[in-house]
Amino acid sequence: MSQNKRALLIVGSPRCEKSNSEAIGAYLMERLGEKGVAWDKVYTYRLTRTAEGQEKLLNAVNQADILVLASPLYIDSIPSFTVKAMELISERRSSIVSPKEQTLFVILNCGFPEPSHNQTALAIYRRFALESGIEWAGGARVGWGGAINGRSLDSVGGMVKNLMRGLQLAAGALAGDIPIPNEAEELSSKPFMHPFLAKIMTSVMGGVGWNSQARKNGVRNRMYDRPYESD
Repeated sequence: MSQNKRALLIVGSPRCEKSNSEAIGAYLMERLGEKGVAWDKVYTYRLTRTAEGQEKLLNAVNQADILVLASPLYIDSIPSFTVKAMELISERRSSIVSPKEQTLFVILNCGFPEPSHNQTALAIYRRFALESGIEWAGGARVGWGGAINGRSLDSVGGMVKNLMRGLQLAAGALAGDIPIPNEAEELSSKPFMHPFLAKIMTSVMGGVGWNSQARKNGVRNRMYDRPYESD
């Protein structure tokens, strides 16, 4: 049955091809491809800005049986242009008497070590599926996505082995029209390392990053300024 299926990866990051959303989503799509599912991808950042782009997005969505939305987390929510894409999809489906049967799987990645930060955004995606009449298949909540740094998962190493295994299980279920097992979501949402170690590394690397940017912009000696502090 998967031989006739089509899937669409909808990348919701402004970094497009260089994003962690693309890297994680592409791994899932490649596993679907191995199971005979034809797939394509689009970028909400590029297509939601013009009427022509919006129509291109909607046409691509309409051809798909499986929708995979992959995006970063922006303060507990989803990037505005991805929200726009969801609104367009929902409006288009509501205007059709008998919209196509489709399934939605989502991938969220945040900069925090704990995947639980993605929970609110996951609920937003689930509500979108409900209101659009799309079958909800679940999602992967990835923490510390910045560690992937836009690389293919195969090249990242053992840190992402659980994520890869979870996505493999999800691909098998999506291709076979069966419910995604809880194990798939649990594996793909496991922290890359112990949160305590991740926090230490995030703190150290974050400090290095901020100091580097400050030197680059000539404000290293003003890092502790408090211009709005009252006397």
